[in-house]
Amino acid sequence: MAPCRRPALAACLSGLALLPSISLGVPSVPTALMPPAPVVPIQLRIDDASGPPAESCGQALAEAKSAKKARGSWRPPDVPPVPRSAKARTEVEKGEPAAVVANLQVSWTDVMAGSLPGARPEDLSLQPLEGDYDSLQAIGDVMRRAGAGDAVRISVFGASHTGGDFFTGELRRQLQDRHGDRGHGFVFPASLYEGHRAHDINLCSSPGWRSDWVGRRNSRWDGLHGFSGASVSTSDPLDFAWIETTRDNDHGRSWDRVQVWALGQPGGGSLEITVDTADPVVIDTHRPRAELLHIVLDLPDGAHRAKVRGQGDGEVRLFGISGERSTPGVLVDAIGIRGRTARTWIDWASELRDPGLQGLDPDLVVLAYGTNEAADTDYAMWRYREELRRVLGILRTDLPSAACILVGPSDRAKVVKKGKQYAIWGRTAPVAQVQREVAPEFGCAFWDWQMAQGGPGAMLSWRAVDPPLAGWDYIHFTQAGYTRSAELFLAALDDATEVTGGAR
Repeated sequence: MAPCRRPALAACLSGLALLPSISLGVPSVPTALMPPAPVVPIQLRIDDASGPPAESCGQALAEAKSAKKARGSWRPPDVPPVPRSAKARTEVEKGEPAAVVANLQVSWTDVMAGSLPGARPEDLSLQPLEGDYDSLQAIGDVMRRAGAGDAVRISVFGASHTGGDFFTGELRRQLQDRHGDRGHGFVFPASLYEGHRAHDINLCSSPGWRSDWVGRRNSRWDGLHGFSGASVSTSDPLDFAWIETTRDNDHGRSWDRVQVWALGQPGGGSLEITVDTADPVVIDTHRPRAELLHIVLDLPDGAHRAKVRGQGDGEVRLFGISGERSTPGVLVDAIGIRGRTARTWIDWASELRDPGLQGLDPDLVVLAYGTNEAADTDYAMWRYREELRRVLGILRTDLPSAACILVGPSDRAKVVKKGKQYAIWGRTAPVAQVQREVAPEFGCAFWDWQMAQGGPGAMLSWRAVDPPLAGWDYIHFTQAGYTRSAELFLAALDDATEVTGGAR
Protein backbone atom coordinates (compact mmCIF):
# COMPACT_ATOMS: atom_id res chain seq x y z
CA MET A 1 0.00 0.00 0.00
CA ALA A 2 1.31 3.44 -0.87
CA PRO A 3 1.51 6.07 1.87
CA CYS A 4 -1.82 7.86 2.38
CA ARG A 5 -0.83 11.42 3.19
CA ARG A 6 -2.66 13.61 0.71
CA PRO A 7 -6.21 14.91 1.21
CA ALA A 8 -7.14 13.63 -2.25
CA LEU A 9 -6.66 10.07 -1.07
CA ALA A 10 -9.64 9.98 1.28
CA ALA A 11 -10.79 6.64 -0.07
CA CYS A 12 -7.35 5.17 0.47
CA LEU A 13 -7.27 6.41 4.03
CA SER A 14 -10.72 5.02 4.69
CA GLY A 15 -9.30 1.59 4.08
CA LEU A 16 -6.08 2.37 5.91
CA ALA A 17 -7.91 3.22 9.12
CA LEU A 18 -9.45 -0.26 9.25
CA LEU A 19 -6.07 -1.93 9.64
CA PRO A 20 -5.02 -3.01 13.13
CA SER A 21 -1.56 -1.51 12.68
CA ILE A 22 -0.33 1.01 10.16
CA SER A 23 3.14 2.28 9.41
CA LEU A 24 3.89 4.24 6.28
CA GLY A 25 5.43 2.06 3.61
CA VAL A 26 4.51 -1.25 5.32
CA PRO A 27 2.36 -3.61 3.22
CA SER A 28 -1.13 -4.16 4.54
CA VAL A 29 -2.46 -7.46 5.85
CA PRO A 30 -5.99 -8.38 4.78
CA THR A 31 -8.42 -7.37 7.48
CA ALA A 32 -10.25 -10.70 7.20
CA LEU A 33 -7.13 -12.53 8.43
CA MET A 34 -6.86 -10.47 11.62
CA PRO A 35 -8.71 -11.15 14.85
CA PRO A 36 -11.04 -8.40 16.08
CA ALA A 37 -9.33 -6.08 18.54
CA PRO A 38 -10.76 -3.48 20.92
CA VAL A 39 -7.84 -1.18 20.07
CA VAL A 40 -6.98 -0.16 16.52
CA PRO A 41 -3.37 1.07 16.55
CA ILE A 42 -2.45 3.38 13.68
CA GLN A 43 1.19 4.43 13.47
CA LEU A 44 2.65 6.85 10.95
CA ARG A 45 5.79 8.90 10.53
CA ILE A 46 5.76 12.49 9.29
CA ASP A 47 9.26 13.54 8.30
CA ASP A 48 8.35 16.92 6.81
CA ALA A 49 6.93 18.39 10.03
CA SER A 50 9.22 21.39 10.27
CA GLY A 51 7.69 23.67 12.89
CA PRO A 52 4.41 25.41 13.75
CA PRO A 53 2.80 27.71 11.18
CA ALA A 54 2.70 31.45 11.83
CA GLU A 55 -1.09 31.62 12.31
CA SER A 56 -1.94 32.52 15.91
CA CYS A 57 -4.78 31.11 18.00
CA GLY A 58 -6.62 34.44 17.79
CA GLN A 59 -6.36 34.49 14.02
CA ALA A 60 -7.61 30.91 13.72
CA LEU A 61 -10.56 31.59 16.01
CA ALA A 62 -11.48 34.75 14.12
CA GLU A 63 -11.38 32.89 10.81
CA ALA A 64 -13.57 30.07 12.15
CA LYS A 65 -16.02 32.55 13.69
CA SER A 66 -16.29 34.49 10.45
CA ALA A 67 -16.93 31.30 8.47
CA LYS A 68 -19.59 30.14 10.92
CA LYS A 69 -21.33 33.49 10.92
CA ALA A 70 -21.37 33.48 7.13
CA ARG A 71 -22.95 30.06 7.30
CA GLY A 72 -25.43 31.26 9.93
CA SER A 73 -24.16 29.41 12.99
CA TRP A 74 -21.46 30.30 15.49
CA ARG A 75 -22.75 29.03 18.80
CA PRO A 76 -22.24 25.35 19.70
CA PRO A 77 -25.25 23.11 19.01
CA ASP A 78 -27.69 22.52 21.83
CA VAL A 79 -27.16 19.31 23.76
CA PRO A 80 -30.29 17.16 24.13
CA PRO A 81 -31.56 16.67 27.69
CA VAL A 82 -30.59 13.51 29.53
CA PRO A 83 -33.37 10.93 29.88
CA ARG A 84 -34.45 10.56 33.48
CA SER A 85 -33.73 6.82 33.47
CA ALA A 86 -30.19 7.33 32.21
CA LYS A 87 -29.53 9.98 34.82
CA ALA A 88 -30.56 7.65 37.62
CA ARG A 89 -28.07 4.98 36.55
CA THR A 90 -25.05 7.12 37.34
CA GLU A 91 -26.04 8.64 40.65
CA VAL A 92 -24.10 7.54 43.70
CA GLU A 93 -26.00 4.72 45.32
CA LYS A 94 -27.47 5.86 48.59
CA GLY A 95 -27.08 3.37 51.39
CA GLU A 96 -26.92 3.94 55.11
CA PRO A 97 -26.53 7.62 55.92
CA ALA A 98 -22.94 8.76 56.33
CA ALA A 99 -21.84 9.13 59.93
CA VAL A 100 -22.37 12.69 61.06
CA VAL A 101 -18.97 14.35 61.18
CA ALA A 102 -19.18 17.67 62.97
CA ASN A 103 -17.54 20.67 61.35
CA LEU A 104 -15.36 22.44 63.90
CA GLN A 105 -16.06 26.18 64.05
CA VAL A 106 -13.22 28.62 64.63
CA SER A 107 -12.96 32.39 64.64
CA TRP A 108 -10.87 34.40 62.19
CA THR A 109 -9.13 35.86 65.24
CA ASP A 110 -7.79 32.39 66.03
CA VAL A 111 -6.66 31.99 62.44
CA MET A 112 -4.78 35.29 62.43
CA ALA A 113 -3.21 34.46 65.79
CA GLY A 114 -1.53 31.44 64.17
CA SER A 115 -3.14 28.97 66.54
CA LEU A 116 -4.32 26.57 63.80
CA PRO A 117 -2.20 23.91 62.06
CA GLY A 118 -0.19 24.98 59.03
CA ALA A 119 0.31 28.56 60.21
CA ARG A 120 3.90 28.49 58.91
CA PRO A 121 3.74 26.57 55.60
CA GLU A 122 7.45 27.11 54.98
CA ASP A 123 8.32 25.16 58.14
CA LEU A 124 6.14 22.08 57.66
CA SER A 125 7.75 18.76 58.43
CA LEU A 126 7.82 15.80 56.07
CA GLN A 127 4.53 13.97 55.57
CA PRO A 128 5.84 10.64 54.22
CA LEU A 129 4.14 8.17 51.92
CA GLU A 130 2.42 5.49 53.96
CA GLY A 131 2.53 1.87 52.87
CA ASP A 132 4.31 -1.44 53.13
CA TYR A 133 7.90 -1.79 51.99
CA ASP A 134 7.03 -3.39 48.63
CA SER A 135 4.68 -0.54 47.68
CA LEU A 136 7.23 2.08 48.65
CA GLN A 137 10.01 0.20 46.89
CA ALA A 138 8.01 0.12 43.64
CA ILE A 139 7.70 3.91 43.82
CA GLY A 140 11.37 4.29 44.69
CA ASP A 141 12.30 2.04 41.77
CA VAL A 142 10.45 4.34 39.35
CA MET A 143 12.29 7.38 40.67
CA ARG A 144 15.62 5.58 40.57
CA ARG A 145 15.00 4.60 36.97
CA ALA A 146 14.33 8.23 36.14
CA GLY A 147 17.59 9.16 37.83
CA ALA A 148 19.43 6.51 35.86
CA GLY A 149 18.29 7.95 32.52
CA ASP A 150 15.23 5.86 31.74
CA ALA A 151 12.06 7.26 30.21
CA VAL A 152 9.37 7.41 32.93
CA ARG A 153 5.65 8.15 32.66
CA ILE A 154 3.66 9.32 35.69
CA SER A 155 -0.11 9.49 35.14
CA VAL A 156 -2.15 11.51 37.63
CA PHE A 157 -5.93 11.03 37.65
CA GLY A 158 -8.18 13.24 39.73
CA ALA A 159 -10.63 16.12 39.95
CA SER A 160 -10.08 19.89 39.88
CA HIS A 161 -6.73 19.85 41.69
CA THR A 162 -5.46 17.73 38.79
CA GLY A 163 -7.51 19.26 35.99
CA GLY A 164 -6.09 22.73 36.56
CA ASP A 165 -2.54 21.35 36.06
CA PHE A 166 -1.08 23.63 38.73
CA PHE A 167 -0.14 20.81 41.13
CA THR A 168 0.80 18.39 38.35
CA GLY A 169 2.46 21.18 36.37
CA GLU A 170 4.84 21.90 39.23
CA LEU A 171 5.57 18.17 39.64
CA ARG A 172 6.33 17.99 35.92
CA ARG A 173 8.65 20.98 35.97
CA GLN A 174 10.66 19.92 38.98
CA LEU A 175 11.02 16.31 37.88
CA GLN A 176 12.00 17.38 34.38
CA ASP A 177 14.60 19.76 35.79
CA ARG A 178 16.10 16.79 37.58
CA HIS A 179 15.79 14.05 35.00
CA GLY A 180 14.97 15.48 31.56
CA ASP A 181 11.98 16.78 29.62
CA ARG A 182 9.95 14.01 27.94
CA GLY A 183 7.21 16.39 26.88
CA HIS A 184 3.94 17.49 28.35
CA GLY A 185 1.85 14.34 28.16
CA PHE A 186 -1.92 13.95 28.10
CA VAL A 187 -4.36 16.83 27.59
CA PHE A 188 -7.95 16.95 26.39
CA PRO A 189 -7.85 18.13 22.76
CA ALA A 190 -10.52 20.83 23.24
CA SER A 191 -11.75 22.69 26.31
CA LEU A 192 -14.05 20.67 28.53
CA TYR A 193 -15.33 23.84 30.20
CA GLU A 194 -14.51 27.49 30.61
CA GLY A 195 -11.14 27.95 32.25
CA HIS A 196 -9.72 24.63 31.07
CA ARG A 197 -5.94 24.98 30.90
CA ALA A 198 -2.54 23.28 31.18
CA HIS A 199 1.05 24.15 32.04
CA ASP A 200 3.88 24.40 29.48
CA ILE A 201 1.80 23.69 26.40
CA ASN A 202 -0.12 25.99 24.06
CA LEU A 203 -3.78 25.06 23.61
CA CYS A 204 -6.31 26.45 21.16
CA SER A 205 -9.80 25.22 20.28
CA SER A 206 -12.97 26.59 18.74
CA PRO A 207 -16.06 26.78 21.00
CA GLY A 208 -18.18 24.34 18.98
CA TRP A 209 -16.86 21.13 20.54
CA ARG A 210 -19.24 19.15 22.70
CA SER A 211 -17.83 17.71 25.92
CA ASP A 212 -19.19 14.70 27.78
CA TRP A 213 -18.25 13.05 31.05
CA VAL A 214 -19.90 10.97 33.73
CA GLY A 215 -22.05 13.16 35.95
CA ARG A 216 -22.22 16.20 33.72
CA ARG A 217 -25.66 17.72 33.27
CA ASN A 218 -27.01 16.98 29.77
CA SER A 219 -24.08 14.72 29.01
CA ARG A 220 -24.35 11.53 26.98
CA TRP A 221 -24.46 8.68 29.47
CA ASP A 222 -23.10 5.99 27.17
CA GLY A 223 -19.87 5.34 29.09
CA LEU A 224 -17.77 5.98 25.98
CA HIS A 225 -15.09 8.03 27.69
CA GLY A 226 -11.95 6.02 26.95
CA PHE A 227 -9.46 5.92 29.82
CA SER A 228 -9.67 9.66 30.53
CA GLY A 229 -13.25 9.89 31.76
CA ALA A 230 -14.32 12.48 29.19
CA SER A 231 -14.63 13.06 25.47
CA VAL A 232 -14.87 16.02 23.11
CA SER A 233 -16.67 15.71 19.81
CA THR A 234 -17.86 17.63 16.77
CA SER A 235 -19.48 17.08 13.39
CA ASP A 236 -18.66 20.58 12.16
CA PRO A 237 -15.71 20.87 9.74
CA LEU A 238 -15.12 24.44 10.98
CA ASP A 239 -14.32 23.26 14.49
CA PHE A 240 -10.67 22.67 15.30
CA ALA A 241 -8.33 22.16 18.23
CA TRP A 242 -4.57 22.14 18.51
CA ILE A 243 -1.73 21.57 20.92
CA GLU A 244 1.61 23.25 20.40
CA THR A 245 5.05 23.31 21.99
CA THR A 246 6.03 26.37 23.99
CA ARG A 247 8.34 29.05 22.59
CA ASP A 248 9.81 30.88 25.57
CA ASN A 249 9.16 28.54 28.51
CA ASP A 250 11.97 26.45 29.94
CA HIS A 251 9.82 23.33 29.56
CA GLY A 252 7.73 21.85 26.76
CA ARG A 253 9.67 23.24 23.79
CA SER A 254 10.17 20.02 21.84
CA TRP A 255 8.31 16.81 20.86
CA ASP A 256 9.06 13.92 18.57
CA ARG A 257 5.75 12.09 18.97
CA VAL A 258 2.07 12.94 19.14
CA GLN A 259 -0.50 10.40 20.32
CA VAL A 260 -4.24 10.78 19.70
CA TRP A 261 -6.96 8.60 21.22
CA ALA A 262 -10.28 8.62 19.35
CA LEU A 263 -13.53 6.69 19.24
CA GLY A 264 -14.29 4.36 16.38
CA GLN A 265 -18.07 4.14 16.10
CA PRO A 266 -20.89 3.46 13.64
CA GLY A 267 -21.32 6.56 11.51
CA GLY A 268 -18.04 8.06 12.69
CA GLY A 269 -16.61 10.76 10.45
CA SER A 270 -13.19 11.49 9.01
CA LEU A 271 -10.64 12.75 11.53
CA GLU A 272 -8.03 15.07 10.03
CA ILE A 273 -4.72 15.52 11.88
CA THR A 274 -2.27 18.14 10.62
CA VAL A 275 1.21 18.53 12.08
CA ASP A 276 2.78 21.90 11.30
CA THR A 277 2.48 22.56 7.56
CA ALA A 278 2.75 18.92 6.47
CA ASP A 279 -0.02 17.27 4.48
CA PRO A 280 -2.94 16.22 6.70
CA VAL A 281 -3.44 12.63 7.78
CA VAL A 282 -7.09 11.58 7.48
CA ILE A 283 -8.46 8.68 9.53
CA ASP A 284 -11.91 7.20 8.98
CA THR A 285 -13.46 6.68 12.43
CA HIS A 286 -16.45 4.71 11.13
CA ARG A 287 -16.52 1.25 12.74
CA PRO A 288 -19.20 -1.40 13.10
CA ARG A 289 -18.85 -1.15 16.90
CA ALA A 290 -17.25 1.05 19.54
CA GLU A 291 -13.47 0.73 19.37
CA LEU A 292 -10.53 2.70 20.66
CA LEU A 293 -8.41 4.21 17.91
CA HIS A 294 -4.84 4.82 19.07
CA ILE A 295 -3.02 7.02 16.57
CA VAL A 296 0.73 7.57 16.95
CA LEU A 297 2.55 10.12 14.81
CA ASP A 298 6.36 10.03 14.94
CA LEU A 299 8.02 13.33 14.07
CA PRO A 300 11.46 14.92 13.89
CA ASP A 301 12.41 16.19 17.34
CA GLY A 302 11.58 19.87 17.60
CA ALA A 303 8.83 22.48 17.90
CA HIS A 304 5.45 21.33 16.59
CA ARG A 305 1.74 22.07 16.37
CA ALA A 306 -0.72 19.16 16.08
CA LYS A 307 -4.18 20.21 14.89
CA VAL A 308 -7.29 18.02 14.84
CA ARG A 309 -10.62 18.59 13.10
CA GLY A 310 -13.43 16.65 11.48
CA GLN A 311 -14.28 16.82 7.80
CA GLY A 312 -18.04 17.16 8.29
CA ASP A 313 -19.02 13.66 7.16
CA GLY A 314 -19.93 12.42 10.64
CA GLU A 315 -19.03 12.88 14.27
CA VAL A 316 -15.42 12.68 15.42
CA ARG A 317 -15.10 11.98 19.14
CA LEU A 318 -11.75 12.27 20.89
CA PHE A 319 -10.54 11.19 24.33
CA GLY A 320 -7.12 12.79 24.51
CA ILE A 321 -3.95 13.93 22.80
CA SER A 322 -0.36 13.91 24.02
CA GLY A 323 2.82 15.69 22.94
CA GLU A 324 5.89 13.66 23.95
CA ARG A 325 9.57 12.95 23.45
CA SER A 326 11.10 9.48 23.20
CA THR A 327 14.11 10.54 25.27
CA PRO A 328 15.28 9.95 28.84
CA GLY A 329 13.32 11.95 31.37
CA VAL A 330 9.91 12.26 32.97
CA LEU A 331 6.45 12.91 31.58
CA VAL A 332 3.52 13.76 33.89
CA ASP A 333 -0.02 13.25 32.58
CA ALA A 334 -2.70 15.45 34.19
CA ILE A 335 -5.99 13.58 33.61
CA GLY A 336 -8.43 15.51 35.75
CA ILE A 337 -12.05 16.68 35.53
CA ARG A 338 -13.44 19.08 38.06
CA GLY A 339 -16.12 17.78 40.38
CA ARG A 340 -15.40 14.10 39.76
CA THR A 341 -14.92 11.23 42.20
CA ALA A 342 -12.95 8.01 41.91
CA ARG A 343 -16.13 5.98 41.41
CA THR A 344 -16.62 7.45 37.93
CA TRP A 345 -14.03 4.91 36.71
CA ILE A 346 -16.73 2.27 37.19
CA ASP A 347 -18.95 3.99 34.61
CA TRP A 348 -16.36 4.16 31.82
CA ALA A 349 -17.01 1.49 29.18
CA SER A 350 -14.54 -1.28 29.91
CA GLU A 351 -13.94 -2.10 26.23
CA LEU A 352 -12.37 1.35 25.83
CA ARG A 353 -11.13 2.02 29.36
CA ASP A 354 -9.12 -1.15 29.89
CA PRO A 355 -7.10 -1.28 26.66
CA GLY A 356 -6.61 2.48 26.90
CA LEU A 357 -5.02 2.23 30.33
CA GLN A 358 -2.92 -0.71 29.20
CA GLY A 359 -1.71 1.22 26.15
CA LEU A 360 -0.90 4.31 28.21
CA ASP A 361 1.28 2.02 30.35
CA PRO A 362 2.38 4.45 33.08
CA ASP A 363 5.22 3.54 35.42
CA LEU A 364 3.52 5.30 38.34
CA VAL A 365 -0.20 5.99 38.74
CA VAL A 366 -1.42 8.65 41.16
CA LEU A 367 -5.12 8.78 42.07
CA ALA A 368 -5.78 12.24 43.52
CA TYR A 369 -9.47 12.01 44.39
CA GLY A 370 -11.28 12.63 47.67
CA THR A 371 -12.25 16.30 47.82
CA ASN A 372 -15.62 15.67 46.16
CA GLU A 373 -16.20 12.45 48.11
CA ALA A 374 -15.74 14.50 51.26
CA ALA A 375 -18.14 17.16 49.97
CA ASP A 376 -20.99 14.69 49.39
CA THR A 377 -22.58 14.30 52.81
CA ASP A 378 -24.95 11.62 51.45
CA TYR A 379 -22.05 9.41 50.37
CA ALA A 380 -21.75 6.82 53.14
CA MET A 381 -18.21 5.81 54.05
CA TRP A 382 -19.05 2.12 53.74
CA ARG A 383 -20.22 2.76 50.17
CA TYR A 384 -17.11 4.81 49.40
CA ARG A 385 -14.88 2.02 50.70
CA GLU A 386 -16.67 -0.55 48.54
CA GLU A 387 -16.49 1.54 45.37
CA LEU A 388 -12.87 2.58 45.92
CA ARG A 389 -12.00 -1.12 46.07
CA ARG A 390 -13.75 -1.63 42.74
CA VAL A 391 -11.77 1.24 41.18
CA LEU A 392 -8.46 -0.07 42.48
CA GLY A 393 -9.41 -3.53 41.23
CA ILE A 394 -9.76 -2.06 37.73
CA LEU A 395 -6.40 -0.33 38.12
CA ARG A 396 -4.64 -3.49 39.24
CA THR A 397 -6.22 -5.64 36.53
CA ASP A 398 -5.19 -3.23 33.78
CA LEU A 399 -1.83 -2.12 35.21
CA PRO A 400 -0.60 -4.95 37.43
CA SER A 401 3.02 -3.77 37.51
CA ALA A 402 2.56 -0.01 37.91
CA ALA A 403 3.58 1.68 41.13
CA CYS A 404 0.59 3.39 42.75
CA ILE A 405 -0.15 6.26 45.14
CA LEU A 406 -3.47 7.42 46.52
CA VAL A 407 -3.42 11.12 47.37
CA GLY A 408 -5.96 12.02 50.01
CA PRO A 409 -8.13 15.14 49.99
CA SER A 410 -6.57 18.44 50.95
CA ASP A 411 -7.91 20.38 53.91
CA ARG A 412 -11.14 22.31 53.47
CA ALA A 413 -13.06 25.02 55.29
CA LYS A 414 -16.22 27.02 54.73
CA VAL A 415 -17.47 30.45 55.67
CA VAL A 416 -20.00 30.65 58.49
CA LYS A 417 -19.87 34.42 58.89
CA LYS A 418 -17.50 36.21 56.56
CA GLY A 419 -14.54 37.74 58.34
CA LYS A 420 -15.58 36.30 61.70
CA GLN A 421 -16.56 32.64 61.86
CA TYR A 422 -15.37 29.66 59.78
CA ALA A 423 -15.78 25.90 59.91
CA ILE A 424 -13.21 23.17 59.28
CA TRP A 425 -14.75 20.50 57.06
CA GLY A 426 -15.23 17.36 59.11
CA ARG A 427 -15.47 14.68 56.38
CA THR A 428 -11.96 15.21 55.02
CA ALA A 429 -10.20 13.02 57.58
CA PRO A 430 -12.69 10.09 57.31
CA VAL A 431 -12.26 10.00 53.52
CA ALA A 432 -8.49 10.03 53.96
CA GLN A 433 -8.77 7.19 56.46
CA VAL A 434 -10.65 5.02 53.97
CA GLN A 435 -7.90 5.59 51.42
CA ARG A 436 -5.23 4.83 54.03
CA GLU A 437 -6.89 1.50 54.87
CA VAL A 438 -7.76 0.39 51.32
CA ALA A 439 -4.54 1.40 49.51
CA PRO A 440 -2.36 -1.47 50.89
CA GLU A 441 -4.86 -4.07 49.69
CA PHE A 442 -3.90 -3.15 46.11
CA GLY A 443 -0.19 -2.50 46.50
CA CYS A 444 -0.61 1.27 46.67
CA ALA A 445 0.92 3.83 49.00
CA PHE A 446 -1.05 6.67 50.55
CA TRP A 447 -0.18 10.34 50.98
CA ASP A 448 -2.25 12.46 53.34
CA TRP A 449 -2.51 15.89 51.72
CA GLN A 450 -4.44 17.38 54.64
CA MET A 451 -1.77 16.35 57.13
CA ALA A 452 0.98 17.48 54.77
CA GLN A 453 -0.57 20.96 54.98
CA GLY A 454 -0.37 20.77 58.76
CA GLY A 455 -3.68 19.14 59.65
CA PRO A 456 -7.36 20.13 59.99
CA GLY A 457 -7.67 23.89 59.77
CA ALA A 458 -4.57 24.36 57.63
CA MET A 459 -6.56 25.72 54.67
CA LEU A 460 -7.60 28.65 56.82
CA SER A 461 -3.99 29.19 57.88
CA TRP A 462 -2.84 28.99 54.26
CA ARG A 463 -5.39 31.64 53.31
CA ALA A 464 -4.14 33.97 56.03
CA VAL A 465 -0.46 33.98 54.99
CA ASP A 466 0.95 36.62 52.67
CA PRO A 467 0.78 35.89 49.81
CA PRO A 468 -2.21 33.55 50.30
CA LEU A 469 -1.67 29.88 49.49
CA ALA A 470 -5.38 28.94 49.71
CA GLY A 471 -8.08 30.19 47.38
CA TRP A 472 -11.08 32.29 48.30
CA ASP A 473 -13.32 29.19 48.40
CA TYR A 474 -11.12 27.45 51.03
CA ILE A 475 -11.18 24.33 48.82
CA HIS A 476 -8.66 25.12 46.10
CA PHE A 477 -5.25 26.72 46.25
CA THR A 478 -3.59 29.70 44.67
CA GLN A 479 -0.81 28.91 42.20
CA ALA A 480 1.69 29.42 45.02
CA GLY A 481 -0.30 27.00 47.18
CA TYR A 482 -0.24 24.32 44.50
CA THR A 483 3.50 24.87 44.12
CA ARG A 484 4.01 24.41 47.87
CA SER A 485 1.82 21.29 47.82
CA ALA A 486 3.86 19.84 44.96
CA GLU A 487 7.06 20.48 46.91
CA LEU A 488 5.63 18.60 49.88
CA PHE A 489 4.63 15.68 47.65
CA LEU A 490 8.04 15.58 45.97
CA ALA A 491 9.67 15.47 49.40
CA ALA A 492 7.57 12.38 50.15
CA LEU A 493 8.66 10.79 46.85
CA ASP A 494 12.29 11.53 47.66
CA ASP A 495 11.90 10.07 51.13
CA ALA A 496 10.42 6.84 49.74
CA THR A 497 13.29 6.63 47.27
CA GLU A 498 15.87 7.08 50.01
CA VAL A 499 14.41 4.61 52.49
CA THR A 500 14.05 1.87 49.87
CA GLY A 501 17.49 1.91 48.44
CA GLY A 502 19.39 5.03 47.62
CA ALA A 503 19.69 8.19 45.61
CA ARG A 504 16.70 9.52 43.75
